Amino acid sequence: MKKNFNYILTALLFCLLTVSCQDNENWRIIPYEPEPEAPLEGPAELRIAGDQQGWNPEAEVIGKLYPVKNDEGEMAGDYAGYVHLNSQFKICPNASWDGAYGVGDDTPAGSMTVGDGLNNLTVSEPGYYYVKCNINDLTWSAGVVNFGVIGSATPGQWDEDTDLVYDETDLKLKVTITLTDGEIKFRANDEWNVPNGDFGAGEEEGKLAAGAGNIAVSAGTYQIVVDLSTPDYSYEMIAQ
Repeated sequence: MKKNFNYILTALLFCLLTVSCQDNENWRIIPYEPEPEAPLEGPAELRIAGDQQGWNPEAEVIGKLYPVKNDEGEMAGDYAGYVHLNSQFKICPNASWDGAYGVGDDTPAGSMTVGDGLNNLTVSEPGYYYVKCNINDLTWSAGVVNFGVIGSATPGQWDEDTDLVYDETDLKLKVTITLTDGEIKFRANDEWNVPNGDFGAGEEEGKLAAGAGNIAVSAGTYQIVVDLSTPDYSYEMIAQ
């Protein structure tokens, strides 16, 4: 009887261990892995080909628009960038005319479309522009932002801008200027309230940030070079 009891006890212990191991297998700890960000819908960049650069979407040096997040912080087909325009252009999703965005005869203002034989997108005057578009909604806009440098260190103090000049060879804005010890900023259209038209000191030396504080400078003659052609906005002061 005692021998049978030992057999039964051994069998019960074996079953208990088996269930426990199975439970441990079923309830093992799985490391947390955050969900990846939603993939970008659309090309990594859009190219602006038009009469400002010889109608060449394959050009090595060309104005571009880059993906930006919408007001909800999502990637939803929005692009934006600073480019120089003369009058007419198209927005190209690659280095060719394939799939280029333009307008048809009945396309509403502020809209664009894709297809053969389209008319060009247009602006009313040559200048430096902040261009936005959405490739899902097929909308676009362009606002003039002709930049200058202003501040206590400039000849015009805080009252008058010194214009920056666009250089088509590298897409940058430049001016040679004599400064005093003081501060500067970059603004568009000789005003402070122009959307996307106010840049100050970024978090790193030589970087720019929208709506940021003044940039401290030392007296001297410099060539100031501002690069807004990519989202990594920057400036350089080259002593002359």
